[in-house]
Amino acid sequence: MRAVRGQNAIEYMMTYGWAILVILIVGVLVWQMGILELGRNVTPDKRGFSQITPLDWVMKNNGDMEIVVQNNAGTILRIDQIGANMLAGGSACSPSAPPGTFPIEDFRPAASETLTFSCMLNAEQGEYYKVNMTITYTNPSSGLQHMSNGVVWGPVG
Repeated sequence: MRAVRGQNAIEYMMTYGWAILVILIVGVLVWQMGILELGRNVTPDKRGFSQITPLDWVMKNNGDMEIVVQNNAGTILRIDQIGANMLAGGSACSPSAPPGTFPIEDFRPAASETLTFSCMLNAEQGEYYKVNMTITYTNPSSGLQHMSNGVVWGPVG
């Protein structure tokens, strides 16, 4: 009789042990993918980007965004165009640089350039925003066009 109770206990632990393990793995994956980020961490940060990377950025209360980018390609580049799309805290962004600004020629290695956007902001000061940016650039040495794509986020300032 004792062997039957022991076997039942083992079966019970195995069944629920596997279920708990699967739930833990899914929980860790969801946490690491950032799905549970609800704006509690509003420290400015970035993800992605290739040869042209953001150094600093700010989203103002009126929806004006300034971003300073740096050429990390080790060669002269030409910025052909920029684009941005709000992922959180607003709906749309458009470059607010004066007409005729693009292309930006002779973007030298380690040089920086300030890009400006006008965004439709739905967030108040201190709330979370997230912007997906695409910078299209050309390497004049090879004539090939590339894209530096990534996301920047932080609190509205």
